[in-house]
Amino acid sequence: MGDALTNQKLMVDGMHCTSCGISIDWELEDLPGVSEASTSYAKATTDVVFDPSVTSLQDILEAIGRAGFTAHPA
Repeated sequence: MGDALTNQKLMVDGMHCTSCGISIDWELEDLPGVSEASTSYAKATTDVVFDPSVTSLQDILEAIGRAGFTAHPA
């Protein structure tokens, strides 16, 4: 990974429980370039730390979609 990591907060729609947040975190942490993902069911947000030279915000949004949810920048 490169040196410049980006921290992006996203609003997530469709979560029903804390397990939903865990599913999102697992999906995001499988993406190359993502170093950390922390999803809060209570706040309906996820914070993602990633290397933009390796993965894009669009890749992150698509990964959240694969987990069954929609998201957009906060």
